[in-house]
Amino acid sequence: MRALLIAEKPSLMKEIQAVYNKYGHKDTIEFKTFAGHTMTLQEPQEYNKDWEKWNLAVLPMIPDKFKYKPTKDKYAMYKDIKETIKVGEYDYIINACDPGREGQHIFFSFYDSIGVKLPVKRIWHKDLTEPELKRALDNLRDEKETALQNMTIASKYRAYFDWLIGLNGTRAVSMTTNKKIRVGRVMTPVLKLIVDRELELRNFVPKPFWEIEGNFGSYKGIYFDAENENETKFLDKAKAETLIKKLGKQGTVVQVNKKKETKFAPGLHNLQELSNEANRTFGYTMAETLKIAQELYEKKILSYPRTDSPFLTTAIAKDFTKHLKSLLSVPELKDKTEAIMKNSSVLTSVSGNKKYVDDKKVTDHYAIIPTGVSVDLSKLSVKEKNIFQMVCRRFLAIFLPPMVTNKTNIITDSNGHKFNTTGSVLVDLGFMELYNYKKTDNVLPDVKKGEVYDLKGVKLIEKKTSPPQRYNDETLGKAMENPTKFVEDEELSSVLKEANGIGTPATRGGIVEKLVDLEYMGRQGSGKVKQFYATDFGISVIEALKGKDITLPELTATWEKKLSGIEKGTYKAEDFYKEMIEYAKQTTEDFKSLKATVSTASTKESLGQCPKCKSNVVEGKSFYLCTEYKKTCDFIIGKEIMGAKISKTEAKKLLAGKESKELEFTWKSGKKGKAKLKLNKTKLDFVFSNKK
Repeated sequence: MRALLIAEKPSLMKEIQAVYNKYGHKDTIEFKTFAGHTMTLQEPQEYNKDWEKWNLAVLPMIPDKFKYKPTKDKYAMYKDIKETIKVGEYDYIINACDPGREGQHIFFSFYDSIGVKLPVKRIWHKDLTEPELKRALDNLRDEKETALQNMTIASKYRAYFDWLIGLNGTRAVSMTTNKKIRVGRVMTPVLKLIVDRELELRNFVPKPFWEIEGNFGSYKGIYFDAENENETKFLDKAKAETLIKKLGKQGTVVQVNKKKETKFAPGLHNLQELSNEANRTFGYTMAETLKIAQELYEKKILSYPRTDSPFLTTAIAKDFTKHLKSLLSVPELKDKTEAIMKNSSVLTSVSGNKKYVDDKKVTDHYAIIPTGVSVDLSKLSVKEKNIFQMVCRRFLAIFLPPMVTNKTNIITDSNGHKFNTTGSVLVDLGFMELYNYKKTDNVLPDVKKGEVYDLKGVKLIEKKTSPPQRYNDETLGKAMENPTKFVEDEELSSVLKEANGIGTPATRGGIVEKLVDLEYMGRQGSGKVKQFYATDFGISVIEALKGKDITLPELTATWEKKLSGIEKGTYKAEDFYKEMIEYAKQTTEDFKSLKATVSTASTKESLGQCPKCKSNVVEGKSFYLCTEYKKTCDFIIGKEIMGAKISKTEAKKLLAGKESKELEFTWKSGKKGKAKLKLNKTKLDFVFSNKK
């Protein structure tokens, strides 16, 4: 028999072709390749000429049948593969796109558009190593398998749904607000998370509170109200002062609790957890982490990255020593890895540990782990090496002992008022040794229940409430994965849990970058981990859509759950299609009745307040300028002043009323000299050092 294998990209085709050339196959196989997405859904006017012009009267646009077309830059490739299939007299086609939902979509958006009815088989591999590709090529799956057919339908319906909401919603909202606004099924709820946090921060007013610290000589404790959920804070200083007067001169130990706290290694990486740790450790964005992990997958170093499971199968567990071999390439992990590989009892123990190995919790692909190949670190980029070593550490950690800490808790009573004291002593670093973990012990004296200690002093400590923290890629990823805390309705909250949040691990990074590109939000910060902020434009978009379903994460999650149900065979595809069409109609009509306007204010990050008119100051090409510049205000700060470069950080200092750092200027005489800058009302002054 003759077959044509179509890969998703040239590099993948070459890997499979090399295995075929080396080992052969029972059938003759020829090879072709896409270059990623080759097809796209047709534009509105290609379904109906009346849909070409933006007109509220023709909305919603609902095609009778969704159709795909080749993208302009891939047309030659499309035509070549189509002709090859039609004249090649093949017995079947092999789908060799990425083994997942997106791979199914890439292949069948093409194949279902060319009018060919040849049988299709599927190569399904877990990594790109030679043994795994050989196994997959020798065990091709039939695309008629229910699981694969369901995955294909779900992938297409997801694309149809995004077309319906994206195009109808964008046109309806844009025309009713007189401002081009992009809306999306997943994108808009994510923007709402950012906007809500931005408004919380803008409206936040710090409030003082007080805590009472009691000094019992060899240890100190914080007062807590045992009758009020152990609250330690006083919002009224006078009440705290009154309570202090009620304390006795001594304190009696009424409770001593000692326990050993055991912390086991965390679960293995799925894509979201890999993104979280990469952002926390290196400042990488979600999209950046996926790109790096994909490159390592294509280099056969890591297993398939687009997985949502942090578990391994029992089959993989039987091959632990093979996968551990990759860790021998990392000098600081080599000794521990060699010891583990020789310790059969540890390997057997982890194989049976449901925290890491559970067939029932593995979806299409298992957790991200090293493939077992030897890795030359010198041939990896810095970012590739960082991600590879991060995955290696997480994998090795599951074979190491837990971290053990002895915890002590003392409750001391003074005239009926209780104080809490906690201490901890590290007993065994365990797996945390891999992470250069440093902990300072808080050793408490060996006190016993019933002992009495003098209350040698009482301190009233004033503190202030802290504002909520801005999202970064890690915390936003976590919020998208588990947005239940933003939903009050318990039933909808449970839906969010079942649906695994909004978006998928593989699409979340792209959604975030699209919002940044559209200038609905941006990143800021001087450290490696940047924080998100909402632009004025982004805020006005959410305000315009206030109360609309499109902004609700729980609704998006409901649809995700149904799509997931189609994949699992628990939700009827035909029911979903009807509901999708009905929802698109209802939502579009809702958008058409909007009575809102959208701000055209600058979408750029505000560097501070204009000292002249109190508007925002933003970064321009050659200046930092007021957003009302050339309208009602003329305030600017040059990016270069007399040869000295003024960075964005320095501009922020100046606008905050602070002095800049010392800069080197070139005076009119040609001589160079150093000075600082400071705003004097609306003009810049030089500030010279007193040093002689």
